[in-house]
Amino acid sequence: MKKSVLAYRNRRRLEFVLCFLKTLLIFLLFEENLAYGQSLLSIDERYEIETFDESKGLISKDVNGLVFDKRKLGWLGNGDGLNIFDGKRVYKASDYLQSTNKLLEQPVKALIYDSTNNKLIVFSYAKTRTSIYVLHLDQIENGSSSKVISLISSLPGPLTAWPIYQKNLLAAIINSNTVFWDLKNFNVTRTRVCTLSAMALYTDIHNQIYLAKAKGYTYRVLLNKVDIKFKFVHKYTNQEVGYLWEKSMFSDLKCNASQVYKRAVNIEKILAKYTHQEYITKKITGIVTDPLGNYYLCGHDWGLQKLTPIKKIMKTLTFNRETRGICYSPQLEKGAIATPIGVKPFSLNEDSIRNIFENDEYYFNASVAINDSLRCILPLYPQSDSLRRGYVYNVKNATLTSIYLQYPSTITDYINVFQQLTLLSGYRAKSGVLYIGTNYGLCVAKLKGAQMYLKPLDILPKEHINDIVESFKKGCLLLATETGIYEVDIYTRKVSLIQEGAFLCLLRYTKGWVAGSRQNGAYLFSVNNQLQQIINIHKGIHSNTIYCISFDNLYQTLWLGTSNGVSLYQLPTGLLKTYFKKDGIANNEFNKESYFNFPNDSLILMGGLAGITAIRNRAMFYTDIRNLRPSIWGVDAIFDNNQQQYQYINEGKPLVPLSAKLRKLVFHVADYASSQQLYSVKYRVDDSNWQTLNKGEDIELLNVDAGNHQLEVKAITADGKISQSCAITYYVEPIWYKSWWGISLFVLLGAILMIPVFLIRNRIVQVKAKEELYKNREKLFGMIAHDLRSPLSAYQGLAGVVNYLISKQEWTQLQKIGQEIDDTGRHLDLMLNNLLNWSLVQQKSLKPIYHHTTIGTIIHEMLPVYKTVAGSKDITLDKNIDKEVTINTDANLSALIIRNLLDNAVKNAPEKSTIKIEITKKDKKLTLLIENDFHEHKLPVVTDIVANINDPEWELKRGVGLKFVMQTLKLLKASIQVSILNNKNRIRWYVEIPEP
Repeated sequence: MKKSVLAYRNRRRLEFVLCFLKTLLIFLLFEENLAYGQSLLSIDERYEIETFDESKGLISKDVNGLVFDKRKLGWLGNGDGLNIFDGKRVYKASDYLQSTNKLLEQPVKALIYDSTNNKLIVFSYAKTRTSIYVLHLDQIENGSSSKVISLISSLPGPLTAWPIYQKNLLAAIINSNTVFWDLKNFNVTRTRVCTLSAMALYTDIHNQIYLAKAKGYTYRVLLNKVDIKFKFVHKYTNQEVGYLWEKSMFSDLKCNASQVYKRAVNIEKILAKYTHQEYITKKITGIVTDPLGNYYLCGHDWGLQKLTPIKKIMKTLTFNRETRGICYSPQLEKGAIATPIGVKPFSLNEDSIRNIFENDEYYFNASVAINDSLRCILPLYPQSDSLRRGYVYNVKNATLTSIYLQYPSTITDYINVFQQLTLLSGYRAKSGVLYIGTNYGLCVAKLKGAQMYLKPLDILPKEHINDIVESFKKGCLLLATETGIYEVDIYTRKVSLIQEGAFLCLLRYTKGWVAGSRQNGAYLFSVNNQLQQIINIHKGIHSNTIYCISFDNLYQTLWLGTSNGVSLYQLPTGLLKTYFKKDGIANNEFNKESYFNFPNDSLILMGGLAGITAIRNRAMFYTDIRNLRPSIWGVDAIFDNNQQQYQYINEGKPLVPLSAKLRKLVFHVADYASSQQLYSVKYRVDDSNWQTLNKGEDIELLNVDAGNHQLEVKAITADGKISQSCAITYYVEPIWYKSWWGISLFVLLGAILMIPVFLIRNRIVQVKAKEELYKNREKLFGMIAHDLRSPLSAYQGLAGVVNYLISKQEWTQLQKIGQEIDDTGRHLDLMLNNLLNWSLVQQKSLKPIYHHTTIGTIIHEMLPVYKTVAGSKDITLDKNIDKEVTINTDANLSALIIRNLLDNAVKNAPEKSTIKIEITKKDKKLTLLIENDFHEHKLPVVTDIVANINDPEWELKRGVGLKFVMQTLKLLKASIQVSILNNKNRIRWYVEIPEP
């Protein structure tokens, strides 16, 4: 009996030990799972929530998966099929992959991403069947468009639990049956189905698969080469089973039921706290994080929520009065503030503002640095205090010492309290001189022992000087007043107006200076006092009244204290954001000169109506440049006919050639930044300047030229870090009529069309040649008829006279008639010579032959002929001819010019008039001057000659001799001028014939 009792006790002990070990093993197993699982969202953290809805492309809110590939591009599965998510919008994958495969549009129930092979495994459900297919992202990104989708399997029934993928093994619960696929290169080599009714699959840290049945029985899955075996390890309670069934998510694959419960409860509390909608009763399908650490909650009924943990960057010290100035000791984390009820010490470390000075209720307003260790706090109305007290703050030991303010009696004679001396601002120049801005202009101050002496400078004596900074121009100060900003030369007292308006504060930084106005925002100036930009409500701040400005040199960031919040403006990137009381600042309204900068820690202290706001600036910016790389993943090409073409692209890969009818290109950039992760995305096309891409926007390019182009994108953090650039190239085809084949077609058509043009032109040339020939022939006949008529008529008349005189035997008269016959013969010879030369000119055979010629000899042979003709009309020839003139010229052509002009003069001159002839040599030129009167009715013809004599296109209607003169002058490269003299009836011909 004793032995049996002992055996029973031993057996019970053994069972207890085994049970304990089993429980410990299960506990350790699931604790391991917890450590390996995704970290839970903390209830203590504050979150900024962004909802993706129809306006952002998420039409179906039945979201069943979101994964991020190696390019940090999101792939989202929902009731509309497979989608692309870039942090800003949701896009249908079928559009951008340019695939007609219907699998992409089937509702997606699960997504698995294989980062090693860059492939996406998709579970879809349509027409009572679950289809499992692979999207080969590696092939898409390599430019291959064929077989980017391959089907793994298709089974009847829905997917009832999130699948598991381990290298070459894929497991899923379909229609309550557990199915295992052995894969090789994503092709199925074997399928094993277990009819065990299952509820969920999950793994531990060693990737051991566990299966949970409907009643909570949990088994370890043992796979061998032949079949499947299950080993019981645990049984969940009914409550755990309920949460496992109702609340499990695709991100819980490495969590047991208790952890599923904790995660679900946390999420429900966070959503209830930070959203206005009821999500607690909704089905959450999973939680994932993006490349920047933001959380995404997927749901069956409400779609996609982005949760960004809000960093606590603001620390406030509240006080019941406004802060007018701040002094601070960074090492001690202590300081003092100037208030309307005295100077109050404060401690950031102790979170306190104290009142240690009794009976100190005076209005303190401004402060000025005396040196690196001491700062003086000034009262607003020193004469209201019988002690005229101020304080000196020692930065090294955070102590306050009282001082006495001494100012001249010349500025103390006041009519009423509103005209008393008011100390508005203070500034210490690089020279060490202290300047105080008052309502009576600019003063200088000097501290001696426990007294500070103020002396007016008679600069802007009628202005309220609200702030002072040193100008970039040597020896000058910038003063902010109620009427404008002035630059003052301290030595010459010259005052220059920089900007009109009411200004409250000034700040100088490394690349310029800033002025805060009362109603128009902040003005940014260059070092040369040139206005660069204005930051106002149109730019994004919430008030145009700027009370104080602070600058963080480390992050090149301006902080603008306004009447409605504090605005951050980041100079290199252009980022602008405003914070309010709900974001952690002490009060939405700030005060003048209430700020402090500690550059090494980017600590900024700004005072408002209710205390101090301490800002840790470095917490504002995302500085881990390794995770920042904006990715260009897709493009929309919009054509002139409003058609739209979508294309998935890979960085560095050229696009399919875009059409010439392109109206706009829209490039999509993956960007997951929230308002708590501030950085700038910049882009440029080809070699143009970098441009800033506003948050939430895409890159839109209009009027894209034909040819090859490159688009680059990069991220820039506030502290100057630059990410690796992402670049793609694209090609736009030219318009068809600008392409090589279009140009060739136009050239060919032009050549064909030019054939009849050439034929017609050739015909026209032939016709014109014939017309010219006929015209020249008519000219020749006209010249013959014109020039031979007079001599022949004279011969005929003289023949009759000769017969008469012979019959009368009047030999003396007959001798005279013989002389006339001789002159007429000479005239006829000259006319025949004209005809011969005219013929040579028309045949282009007449060329000048130059030799030394005495002009007197030519005139001697010519004048007797014209004396006879002139004598018959009683015309006087006034000759002034240098008989010794010798010139190297063509004697024949020169004689032709003189003879024809003289012949025209004799023919056109009225009776009893005078013809003037002058021939001289001047500057190696033969000059010929002929003047003659003409009949009044010929004035229109003469006027036409004078106006057009040197016009090569002018066609003289009459006068063959003059035409011949013009052609001869052209051969000799001579010039002619024709003018009408003052008496209106006399014409002058002036010719210059140069030597060759």
